[in-house]
Amino acid sequence: MKKLFAFLLLFIVSTKYTAQNIKTDFFVTYDVEYPIYKKKNTEQFLLFINTKENTSYYTSTNQYVLDSLKTNGKIKSNDFMAGMNYSTALGEEVVKKNSTYNVYEKVVDAKIKYIEPVALKWTILKDIKVYSGYKTRKAVTTAYGRKWIAWYTEDLPLNFGPYKFSGLPGIIVNIYDEKAEYLFTLSQFKKKVKIVPLPKDKSYKEFPKKKTKEIKYNALSDLSGMIFDDPNEKRRMEQSNQRRIKESPQLDIE
Repeated sequence: MKKLFAFLLLFIVSTKYTAQNIKTDFFVTYDVEYPIYKKKNTEQFLLFINTKENTSYYTSTNQYVLDSLKTNGKIKSNDFMAGMNYSTALGEEVVKKNSTYNVYEKVVDAKIKYIEPVALKWTILKDIKVYSGYKTRKAVTTAYGRKWIAWYTEDLPLNFGPYKFSGLPGIIVNIYDEKAEYLFTLSQFKKKVKIVPLPKDKSYKEFPKKKTKEIKYNALSDLSGMIFDDPNEKRRMEQSNQRRIKESPQLDIE
């Protein structure tokens, strides 16, 4: 894990500053457990924070490394097979700017985004626990179609967290839904002043949030480019795609 952390920092250091970047104060990693194809999977995600501008950027480690390799010419942008080595089942990249989330995602050949207000309503409870060496307090909220239980620490008084979770008086150390299908656990926290590239906003087409879900479904179930001699084979493929989509992880089901 330490080697991977150093590897990521190397990419961050080599990045030149532009308007499409975030200048970080803090660099956080989260281990995320989620269900996929009826099994549990664990993947690492990154959270870059700029406290002065109340901005953060959340992305998967795989996506971040892939983009960095392409930027540095290590992988060609159209090399699909090489990109498969850095795939992620949770492809949403979230940029929080003050009271707004900008959510970006690459779906097959499409680049789509939606904008959503930061509007979580937290209930802070009296429960106290130690997570990852931090004294944490319990808070709950209902959002994105689920009830969530969070543990945050005032030892790190930053109102940020993974994915589209923020607004507590301390960074979120642990958060999970009430069915324990999705679990985010802070694994590393570092104070780092670095420049990190953000998604290129102009290369993404904006849609209403509900429309992006429709676009994703259609793109993942599209068989128009395939030729079937046997109609039964096409039906089997359609059914297989529908099962795959149904069993894929979905953090936001609203």
